[in-house]
This record gives sequence, structure tokens and C-alpha cells, in this order.
Amino acid sequence: MNIRETIRRRFSVRHYQPKPVPEEILASVVKAGETSLALADSIKVRFHLIKEGKLVAEQMTFQTGGRWLFGSSPHFIIATSEEKPLFMMNMGFRMEQVILFATAQGLGTCWIGGLFTEKRIGAFLGLAKNERVIALTPLGYPDTSSYGRTIHRIVHLSGPDIRRRKPLEQIVFGSRWGSPLETKDDQLLEVLECTRLAPSWANTQPWRFLVDGKEIIALADASGKNLSVRDGKHYYRLDAGIAMAHFFLAARELGWKGNWHVTGFDPAQVAEQHAVPAGYEVLGLYKKQE
Repeated sequence: MNIRETIRRRFSVRHYQPKPVPEEILASVVKAGETSLALADSIKVRFHLIKEGKLVAEQMTFQTGGRWLFGSSPHFIIATSEEKPLFMMNMGFRMEQVILFATAQGLGTCWIGGLFTEKRIGAFLGLAKNERVIALTPLGYPDTSSYGRTIHRIVHLSGPDIRRRKPLEQIVFGSRWGSPLETKDDQLLEVLECTRLAPSWANTQPWRFLVDGKEIIALADASGKNLSVRDGKHYYRLDAGIAMAHFFLAARELGWKGNWHVTGFDPAQVAEQHAVPAGYEVLGLYKKQE
């Protein structure tokens, strides 16, 4: 299965089979995190495998930690990071690589960014100074039984449909904000479609992209809506990192040679040049190389 197929196959799993994942697969998922590509190499991150999932579930809320939801997961991965500039975006970029790797192994996952108290989750991890809990994911085999499917339907009825995504024309523009993207480049459209399918906190898709020739500009809604800024953590930047990972991985698979640049430019100048409205933050530039 290639990365684009994996992106299309991935969905958020809320209920899991009780059987444990084999040790060698668990180790490979953690390894995928340790060797994942970074947006900022200087930021130390860790992916903590908790083999007894109930230990994590017990520290979550009563509703989400119950056996009917994430408490059913046999394992968890907790992602932590140094609190430095770019740490949220960097974690989104790196952890989504873990999520997609796990998906390719037939495992279920679900980004959890707000259904936990950082102090309670971090209490049994032995965090270093200036290290923060950023996100969690349950890890296990999806429950495809009638009960598991029922739980899945209930969750969908009570919240946004995770498979509903904004159409491409609402999240990708031409070289100026609001201008239509006019292209017949099938590869670019494929990469952007894979990006469109990226998960996000509260399923809000806060990220936007501008296409200016061979340069792609990543932005995000920085207004703080939907609790996207809390406890000093900007979750819209985490979401942008996830979407940027989808773009980078799909582009690389198609043979593109390019990277995201998250420093070395003036965000205010880029925003002015491309008529970006107030409230949106310029986060990165992808430059396609020949």
C-alpha cells in the first residue's frame, strides 16, 4: 500500500478489539516516530508507548476513558515535545507519519488533542523540564463487530462527520487569497487532494494553501476558534503540521524534490504580498525543485 492509498484508507477509530498488538509491530510503530522527518530538527520529541491502555484511559475524562470509547484500546502512544518555537507544528508533522505508518500495518488510531488533562497524563511519564504532552492516540485493531460499528455511528451522530471535508476550492487558492486555483497539473491536484483529507482538531480544517507557481504557502486560521488555542498550545498549528505532512509525503511519493521551509522568511511580508486576510498565520513555504 502506498502513502496515498494509506491516506485515503485512514479514519479515526473510536472502539477497538481487546487483543494486543504483537510486540514487533508495536516496536515498529515507535520506531516510525523516532525516525520520522521533522520540520524543526532541533526540537526534541518523544513517542511513549503505553502497553496497558487502561492506564491512560483511567486518566482521561469519564466519558472518553470508558470501555465504550477509547478505554477499549489495548495500547496508547503519547507524544511529548520540548516547548520551543514551532513545537506544535513540528509535532503534527511528525506524529502524522506515525499515524499513517500504523494505518499501513492494519492498526486503528485517533488523534486526541483535547480530551485529556496534561498534568494527569504527564504524571506517569517522567517528563523532562520544559517537556509537554501534545497529543495521544489509541493503538489497536479496529472493532469491526456490530457493537463497534454501532459505537462508530453514535460518535458520528453526536459530532462532525470526520469524512466530510471542505471542497478543494475552499481551502486552496491561486497566488492571491481568494483567487481560484487554475491548473491542469494532475500531480498537483492529487497532492492537494491528499492534503485535503488530513485530520484536524474538531474536524475544522483550519489550514489553507496558496499556489504561486512552484511555491506553495501554508497558512492557518489563528483566531482561536473551537478551542484551538489553550494551555499555551496552538492546536491550529498542530493541524497545519498534519496537513503539511500529507502534502510532503504525497509529493515525495510522486517524485517531487522539495521541502517545507518554516523559517528564513518574513510571514508578514508574505501575507501582504498575497493579500492574506487578518487572522490567518503564514506557517510555511514549500518550494518544488526541478
